Amino acid sequence: MATPFDATTKTLVDFGPEDWLRFLGLPFTHCQVIDSDLATVSTEADRLIEVEAAKPYVAHIEFQSGHDGAAVPERLLRYNGIAVLKTRRATLSYAILLRPDADSPRLSEVLELMRPDGSVYLHFEYGVVRLWQLSVQTILAGGLATLPLALLSDLSGTSAEAVVGQMEERVRAEASENESEELWASTYLLSGLRFNAGESEALLGKVVAQMRESSTYQKILQDGRAEGQLEEARETLLRLGSRRLGAPDSSIRGILDRASLRRLHAWTDRLMEVESWQGLIAE
Repeated sequence: MATPFDATTKTLVDFGPEDWLRFLGLPFTHCQVIDSDLATVSTEADRLIEVEAAKPYVAHIEFQSGHDGAAVPERLLRYNGIAVLKTRRATLSYAILLRPDADSPRLSEVLELMRPDGSVYLHFEYGVVRLWQLSVQTILAGGLATLPLALLSDLSGTSAEAVVGQMEERVRAEASENESEELWASTYLLSGLRFNAGESEALLGKVVAQMRESSTYQKILQDGRAEGQLEEARETLLRLGSRRLGAPDSSIRGILDRASLRRLHAWTDRLMEVESWQGLIAE
């Protein structure tokens, strides 16, 4: 199920896509986040950034905080292919792992699919960023949009309290009031991936009270709840529908990925009345 973490990371990419390209070491002269509806990519895909450079391309960023890291390579391949098809541009895919629990031995930066004779018929390369292995100083010196990741990075040689102090200095000097609100809301929500509620409160006590009343914080929570409801409805329909109608093909999966919550609920209610996925979708 989607969580406020998912909504938070998407908000941060929207906040400063250039900062994320710098974070990944990618070249650009201009960039913009592609709306998921425009890109007709599943809402599960986190963010696509259309990049103007000497050779234009698309950067695909997938954030991972859950325990299903083993499934990430195939998911990246799927979204990469859709992005190439829809944008007609080379697409570079990256998995950003927000905590160690999200890691998997399968995240080797290469996915190879084999023929029956053992030869490779598809070689797909992608990037993996393990935040807990990155020096916190690298993030503190980066862009504002990636600054909320600092508490998830390698804090060796420093303390979380010292990091928050350095973050405060940058936010105070470089961010507007609205931007500050958004950055601290994201920092607080992401801190829950590493610290318990009491620790997060202690670390960010200066900003927590104000932030919880902020429109940014409420929107992130609301977006997270909405995404969670949508994903839960989709998973329920897929689970029950597969038992009755068999596994859906890729075209049906694409329709389900783009369906509204209301439509997913309506289809689930009608499952016992149809004999095929096509019959269900036709209504």
